[in-house]
Amino acid sequence: MGKSTLSALTAVALAETHPEAQVYLIDMDLTGTSLADVLPLEAPSWAGVGPRDPIDLLQLPDGFHERGDAIDRVEERGDALADSVNPVGVPFLNDYLLFKTPDWDEERDVPPVAICWRLEYGPKNLRVLPSSALPRDLSRALPVIYDEEHAAFLEGRLEYLLTALHIGTDETFVVFDTPPTIPGLSRSVLNLAFRLSHEPKTPLSEDGFMPQELQEAHIDWRAFLIATQDYQDIRAAVRWLDLVGEEDLDVVRLVLNRVGGDEQQRRELLLEALRERSDSVESRGMVDPAPIASLNPLVASPIWVQEDADLQAIFRSEKSPPVLRHLLEKLEKKSQ
Repeated sequence: MGKSTLSALTAVALAETHPEAQVYLIDMDLTGTSLADVLPLEAPSWAGVGPRDPIDLLQLPDGFHERGDAIDRVEERGDALADSVNPVGVPFLNDYLLFKTPDWDEERDVPPVAICWRLEYGPKNLRVLPSSALPRDLSRALPVIYDEEHAAFLEGRLEYLLTALHIGTDETFVVFDTPPTIPGLSRSVLNLAFRLSHEPKTPLSEDGFMPQELQEAHIDWRAFLIATQDYQDIRAAVRWLDLVGEEDLDVVRLVLNRVGGDEQQRRELLLEALRERSDSVESRGMVDPAPIASLNPLVASPIWVQEDADLQAIFRSEKSPPVLRHLLEKLEKKSQ
């Protein structure tokens, strides 16, 4: 199973394990496959709004479109996007991140419920905020994603989104499914995690402003860097983990996904990859390969997730998604 499968299964497990809490799965991979294309999701609906009618995102939805209808409306959105100011067919996370009113009124913003989709056969307390994989939506998002100043804008929008989701006032879980590379959107989410995980929280803006609800909220954040047992994956992961400051070691964990063999075999493979990495720089006098695993606690104690084809059931609309409490226990356990 891949990164998005892990994210979706984690969100389902949280919702089933904490039925009194609200759980959100946020699809931050704006440049990849949309969760609306791979999960059996039902889109929010508004009475009287047809497939080709623009949606007023400031109005609360009053229901959900069935899966088939939602798929049809996604196509309508793709066809009408070039001629419409407001989204047509269905709403996506993109609409929230790039939203502005004609008069730039900061007091009027999209309520998160307007972009929350429902997982068919999923827990009632789980909502999914999918991004759009439509080419025209991607064209609008790209200049924002890969521009440093706009990246800060997106991070600020995420602050407001978390505030609107009542983080800290109710028991709420938020799972971010981010792109497979650190720069860009993943960096914005990771920086958000570091800024909000410790007291006092670090504001994004130069004037020190942060929404009061977010400032006062108790936030417990885990950021999981997912890699496979491939040597190149492990080496790349180690390079990024070496950049994590000591104050953030309790926030980040390494997940080695799609693993096989027993624990001893896995650790030998991990050490072999680390030794090869160190051998390549040994002539520069950097690291002795033997004790390299002890140099970084994030690498020394990864979370192992075995390959399991049956877990792809979450992508089948005719079945209820599996609840992996053992996976959740691994992810919730703090590093030693």
